[in-house]
Amino acid sequence: MTNVTISIEEEDLRQARIVALQQGSSLNAAIREFVKSYIGNTKRYSQATERILEKAEQSQFSSEECEWTREDLYER
Repeated sequence: MTNVTISIEEEDLRQARIVALQQGSSLNAAIREFVKSYIGNTKRYSQATERILEKAEQSQFSSEECEWTREDLYER
């Protein structure tokens, strides 16, 4: 495991320690979980984006024949 130095406002650090204690955890553990979650969310976002782009490429839809007016697009 690697140590990391970060800069945090003193009041934010104090509140984060309190929240971690209330949850029966340590600030260290909370930050490690945040980093894991951050990585997971980024991977899921990338995977979802790839799937959407693949589906778009496979789509048979073409808008070349459509001639929309501004009014058509913003019809309420």
